[in-house]
Amino acid sequence: MIHVLTLTYLKPRDVVTAHLAEHKAWLREHADQGRILLSGPRPDGGAVIVTADLDEATVRDLIETDPWHRLGIASYERTSFEARTASPGVITAAEPDDSVVLINVATTEDAPATVDALAEAVRHVAATADGFRGSRLLTGVDGDAVVNLASWSDEKRFRAIFDDPEFTRRYEDFARTTTGAKYRLYRTSRVITPNR
Repeated sequence: MIHVLTLTYLKPRDVVTAHLAEHKAWLREHADQGRILLSGPRPDGGAVIVTADLDEATVRDLIETDPWHRLGIASYERTSFEARTASPGVITAAEPDDSVVLINVATTEDAPATVDALAEAVRHVAATADGFRGSRLLTGVDGDAVVNLASWSDEKRFRAIFDDPEFTRRYEDFARTTTGAKYRLYRTSRVITPNR
């Protein structure tokens, strides 16, 4: 389950600020370990933390170790949900799993045509392929490259798309719009979050 943790300050602002460095160190530790996906202050006071896919015991332990919680500076309200959709590149698993991220870089002289052709291949995959989690198509700021960032549940399911003749035809149409294309599969090996 993904957990949205809403923090409400229980102490005056000066007490919150006095313990901010400890809280930030705790946030960074858990973000670097993949347990916390997002965090930040609310405009009306308090803060919000969005966790990775954590079980009940892990999220309880996470909350209990926050210095603000231990010192009675903030209370936690939790909303949990099953994440079924995520933007490509967003990895919700806190621990390494079999998921892979595809990065396909194509050079081109006609970025709009390349994006359109690649989108046709990706739409077909989105409608038919098991294990496909989503794709984001990016165009280089100079207009000479297109990147496909896609997420898959595992390498085997990714490779199975090449057994589909309809996908292969659409991918060949895409390749004809490029001056070169190369893809690689990646797994997360380390996460480093901003130190601020």
